[in-house]
Amino acid sequence: MDIVGNVKEIADLAKKYNDIEFYGKIVRLEGEVIELTRQNRHAQQRIEELEKRLAIKAKMGFKQPFYYQEGDTVPFCPRCFEKDDHAVHLFFKFDNEEYTRWDCPACKQTYLIEKAGGRRREPPILKSDYPF
Repeated sequence: MDIVGNVKEIADLAKKYNDIEFYGKIVRLEGEVIELTRQNRHAQQRIEELEKRLAIKAKMGFKQPFYYQEGDTVPFCPRCFEKDDHAVHLFFKFDNEEYTRWDCPACKQTYLIEKAGGRRREPPILKSDYPF
């Protein structure tokens, strides 16, 4: 029998012998045991979550500008991984002579990677970029 069951059994015995003061203390003890059990369950869940995060971090390697896992050629979003500890695969958008583009589905970050030897151009200014 678990601790909550034991406390309930003792409370039933105290009730049987009609000792109200003792029964009241047992009922309060039962509430405290239930609260401690809840806190323990919450702590165990938190420990599991942190262990999973550590396991993911141990598998990750950084090769600028992205994070990768061994055997996985699809990069992970560095913003999501560094800020939120979430391993989110990036979506490949395009690859041309000058740039390769990857997008993050979670944080909506766009990574436009300039290729070596590519011509560097200023991006066009869109009307939405103007403050007026």
